[in-house]
Amino acid sequence: MSFKSLSSPIDRVPVNPDSQQRDHTLPDPLRIFADELEAFALMTLDEQGHIASWNKGAEHIIGFRAEDVLGRHLSCLYPPQLIAAGRPEFDLKQARCKKSVQCDGWRMRQNGSPVRVRGELRRLADQQGQVCGYGLLLRELTGPDEALFDARDSSLLTTDEARAPEETTRETRTSSLVRANLLLKSEVTERRRIEQELLQLQNLLRELAAHQDQIKEDERKRIAREIHDELGQNLLALRIDVSMLLVRAGTRHPLLAMKASAALNQIDAIMSSVRAIINNLRPGVLDFGLHAAIEWQVKEFRRRSNVSCDLMFDHAEFELEDHRATALFRILQESLTNINRHAQASQVRIALKRYGNRLLMSIADNGIGIRPGCRRKVNSFGLVGITERIRHLGGELTIDSVRGRGTTLRITIPIVAEEG
Repeated sequence: MSFKSLSSPIDRVPVNPDSQQRDHTLPDPLRIFADELEAFALMTLDEQGHIASWNKGAEHIIGFRAEDVLGRHLSCLYPPQLIAAGRPEFDLKQARCKKSVQCDGWRMRQNGSPVRVRGELRRLADQQGQVCGYGLLLRELTGPDEALFDARDSSLLTTDEARAPEETTRETRTSSLVRANLLLKSEVTERRRIEQELLQLQNLLRELAAHQDQIKEDERKRIAREIHDELGQNLLALRIDVSMLLVRAGTRHPLLAMKASAALNQIDAIMSSVRAIINNLRPGVLDFGLHAAIEWQVKEFRRRSNVSCDLMFDHAEFELEDHRATALFRILQESLTNINRHAQASQVRIALKRYGNRLLMSIADNGIGIRPGCRRKVNSFGLVGITERIRHLGGELTIDSVRGRGTTLRITIPIVAEEG
């Protein structure tokens, strides 16, 4: 595209030397057309080469707004190396002598980045044929068009200028890497913060679970004692009265004696159920120490499951705080329940040993072992509950299981709570 295609009125545009003060007047349709061109930078210059008009295409390609560039010399669009070489003045002189000249090559955007253009600089004359200014048309070269740039520009560029696009690309990539690095650091910081919050939340949930377990144990203990003291005592008094009635009825009132005997049997069954309920809530034998509680639990396990169960202690008694003894008893209770339900074992061995301030309890069976994936089975909280109880006591749990050869649980807890 050349200025000839814009028709001759451009050659006759009047130019005021004070380019910032006067608006060059083009015929309205042509002016609108020129202003709205975005693919081409179209501008007019005064006789000295100062920019007098600036269309939207120039703003789009070069980056300057009209108010920032009007009145400035054409050289503001050239790279420093071309300015030093006198290229702007050379182009103006060539256009003045030859009427129009090709001015292809590098130009500088407002942000300092280079842009390669194909252009035509054309002189403008008044009605008397006197040069009153210049018209400049520029088009950005992209893709295959870049190969068309004027070799004269290349010869005038220094080594640094020839590397300008590469340096700009390198700077752009460096800037992108810096932004990506900052974004990555921000994401890492945010992830660490979230992980810290999750860890704090996890610890809080564990403390809450331990607190709930303690509340549950206290409530079980309270209910068991109330049942024993209230219902148990009343049943005992009722049994005494019915026993006395049975004695007095004797042989003189056989029908009454028979009814009293049946009532007495019913009361005994109720008292047996109440004792079972009390033991399920909290065995009273726990008040007599951990040894007695474990021996009672093992006896109950043998009675319910008909599985052989060996028990071994290496001390006469282990002096534990009540909540630690209760927790260890509950761990044993849950472990024996799991063995009875799932292990298909015929023999169980339980051992309690003391090592300094540590108490080791091992529970081994000869059952089928733990199947892979069972520890993470949905709605299966047996081992989870055991693990959390041990963790709250500051202890450790190890599980050794071989498919078809049984499972061994080793629980180690401090006898006295350790500091920190």
